[in-house]
Amino acid sequence: PPPLLLCLKSLSARACTQAPLLVYAARGPGTAAANRYWSRALCQRPALSPGRFRAREASGAMAGFQALTDATVGVSSHAWSPDGKEIAFSPNSNELRIVDAATLAQKHAMNEHDMLVSAIDWHASSNFIVTCSHDRNAFVWNYDEAEKAWKPSLVILRIERAALDVKWSPDGQKFAVASSAKCVPVCYYEQDNNWWVSKMIKKHKSTVLSLAWHPCSQVLATGSSDFKARVFSAHVSVVDAAQDAGGFETPVGFGEPYAEFACSGWVHAVAYSPSGSTLAFAGHDASIHFARFDGGGAPTVQTIRFPFLPLCQLLFTDEATLVGAGHDANPAVFSAGGSGWGVKKFLDKK
Repeated sequence: PPPLLLCLKSLSARACTQAPLLVYAARGPGTAAANRYWSRALCQRPALSPGRFRAREASGAMAGFQALTDATVGVSSHAWSPDGKEIAFSPNSNELRIVDAATLAQKHAMNEHDMLVSAIDWHASSNFIVTCSHDRNAFVWNYDEAEKAWKPSLVILRIERAALDVKWSPDGQKFAVASSAKCVPVCYYEQDNNWWVSKMIKKHKSTVLSLAWHPCSQVLATGSSDFKARVFSAHVSVVDAAQDAGGFETPVGFGEPYAEFACSGWVHAVAYSPSGSTLAFAGHDASIHFARFDGGGAPTVQTIRFPFLPLCQLLFTDEATLVGAGHDANPAVFSAGGSGWGVKKFLDKK
């Protein structure tokens, strides 16, 4: 069977009083483990409150799992609700489903997209859901308390090829979409006209595979199949306050690059640390790179080449710990010490 591709998502800190969670989903046809979601608590406390997904034991024992779909169907994308009580996911189709996280009982099903839903993001404070699809469109979903239903707002992305990834900015004012059209629409809500407007970042030479927002919500990192990771200004004066350069010395205009980093393969994933001082990106050449931004000067980059298969997703759990998951079907933990970053352990011990 083909190797598993793993997706990393974390619950909001407000959703779990004991510890942040790492949740990863295995997907791939022909594998018995497809579409199963495991919860892993990266701490010494062994369990969540009753009714939630079971957490990883401190001893490292395999956690319990619940299957969202049949193993032959698949899960193309998923996201947790802000309170951790619901999961939004797409069963490898144009459908968006929302289920109860404790019982997996279906609560809502939406079919506004025409093609496969490639990415979902659920904002922690606004409670808005954004989805993007191979149909080249995005929808912003708002829950109507009176009707007890999710209401869609169509966002015309103005791209000619599939949308692959979508991320809300931390402040919820904007979202960005990675696309096969060599560009990144950055979308914001225009109050006067009551619609979502997109502005384009066009400096890529090939498909944009991944996105990550800086905590200031005005700087955006991208990973592309042109073997580059880039950092752009995403400041939109209509919705943003005074411009923040996100650790760089001099602000630049929207869509202009702050930095560009070379890789020896497709850049599958990018991620910012919680403070925004470190940017990590993973390449298809079985490498991970850590760019450190200090004092507004040129960033310093540390590269780690590892003997296992490439990583496809990255998630910082704190300033000194990062989890990467990919074709090895076993998430790796990287940690920072006095001599820099290094591989600490694998989550599943064989």
